[in-house]
Amino acid sequence: MEKHVLKESTRQRIIDSARILIAEEGYQKTTVAHIAKHAGIAEATIYDYFQGKEDLMLAIPDLWVKDVIRDLDEQFIGIKGAVNKLRKFLWWFLRRSERDPLDAKIVFLFLKTNANFMNTEVYSNVKNFYAFLIDIFEEGIASGEFRQDLNPYLARKIFIGTKDHIVTQWLLKDRTYSLYNDLEETFDYMIKGLLTERGGISREVEESPEVRLSEKQKQ
Repeated sequence: MEKHVLKESTRQRIIDSARILIAEEGYQKTTVAHIAKHAGIAEATIYDYFQGKEDLMLAIPDLWVKDVIRDLDEQFIGIKGAVNKLRKFLWWFLRRSERDPLDAKIVFLFLKTNANFMNTEVYSNVKNFYAFLIDIFEEGIASGEFRQDLNPYLARKIFIGTKDHIVTQWLLKDRTYSLYNDLEETFDYMIKGLLTERGGISREVEESPEVRLSEKQKQ
């Protein structure tokens, strides 16, 4: 039992060191030797846990994505309406990114440019995570909030693309401002193309308890 705990502790120490170094110095400049020195272990020890630097780099976002997925269902308890769910999803994800900037940097600046990303378990988990958005769009179509001719998969691409751009720009500009800057206006622009007249963003929707809850959680 103690041996297992020690092994897990060493593995976590390696991941934590790699997470800090890759986020601060970049993937290319970070070496296995550098990671080992930072973790206070022999370089050969890293290969007892990971195949190499790329394998280690992929373990970092995998843990982050799994944690985000575990948090997903709980965040939407009591949220009613597709528009409110979509809005909460955006606010919640950006809040997670602000709280875990090192992980966000690895995911958005290094992982997504990795040629092997789509062949990894991380990518499979990311696909499962974003399947939740399809459920929201389909709910909105069924309820009449969204247009009947809406393509949920195309709508998801637009939503994810906008969200990813917001986070990427924030990281590239060294996180010198809040991710919530102009977010109300950005969300309105995104959502208006999806809505029916009936599903428009009325004052009643904007001031619903679910929306007020999102506002409190972002502060």
